[in-house]
Amino acid sequence: MENLTMSNLSVAGNTTMPDNQTLGVWTDYTTDYKVASILLVSLICGVGIVGNIMVILVVLTTKHMRTPTNCYLVSLAAADLMVLTAAGLPNITDALYGEWVYGYAGCLGITYFQYLGINASSCSITAFTVERYIAICHPIKAQFLCTLSRAKKIIMVVWALTSAYCVMWLFLSDTTKLVYDNVVLLSCAYKVSRNYYLPIYFTDFAVFYVLPLILATVMYGLIGRILYLNPLPSDPKGGTQKWKKETTSPRRTDGQHQLLQLHHGSFTQAGNKDACCGRHSLCLALDALPNLGGGQLIPGRSLPGHLVSPLLSPLHLPQQCY
Repeated sequence: MENLTMSNLSVAGNTTMPDNQTLGVWTDYTTDYKVASILLVSLICGVGIVGNIMVILVVLTTKHMRTPTNCYLVSLAAADLMVLTAAGLPNITDALYGEWVYGYAGCLGITYFQYLGINASSCSITAFTVERYIAICHPIKAQFLCTLSRAKKIIMVVWALTSAYCVMWLFLSDTTKLVYDNVVLLSCAYKVSRNYYLPIYFTDFAVFYVLPLILATVMYGLIGRILYLNPLPSDPKGGTQKWKKETTSPRRTDGQHQLLQLHHGSFTQAGNKDACCGRHSLCLALDALPNLGGGQLIPGRSLPGHLVSPLLSPLHLPQQCY
């Protein structure tokens, strides 16, 4: 490639290059770095992409899996799939070629989808956390608040708002030519300087990371308190056998038998449902909580843990617990 220089070139944050001045001599990545980088990125992104696709397909193709909780997991899987694709491909091509190869449109689109996936993932986890809090701490309200149709509407609102919010990145990204002594490389960078970018970054960091983290910490603390104060019985069958013994006692009248049966029937139904829902919610809470930790700072994360709860929960928990 020819040795080219450009006058008054804007490089990565409006740093103006004086006439006939370059960035020095460019050296390519070593072969060991290229091989290690491509293998690691391909492995991480490949596992994450396959796992999230499996989550989406399992929930969409299995009728009894279409529950409010799994709707939020599908939204989370779609967001993570978007991040893994938008963040993984540029890293692989950068290791191979050392420059941006997707052009101007690719720079805008990939930057947009990276931030959209990260923000939608954070909002999906937040909505999921609120839904679990209502289901465990307010089970009566959950009967009409935590419904499938309401979950779909919430997910649509989440994606609509985050899509509109991330439009600003289409105006903050641009391709830039980096001029070296021996080569000119194309780069995808931000238009504005770092001084203007910092307020945008900290706003994004506070809205989509700090606030959801605080909310999740408080709600999972309340969920843990409820589960701690209302422990599950070690032998659920023991209580049923004791009740049967009491109801068959010859000293009780027919009216007392009927009253005990009516009371125990409603109590057992509610108790069993709360117990199984509490166990199911605890598993989902423990599954979802770690995903919030690095969501905004590590866009290339993979979440194979999403596959665990949707695949196992119907096998061990009654359908009414969802």
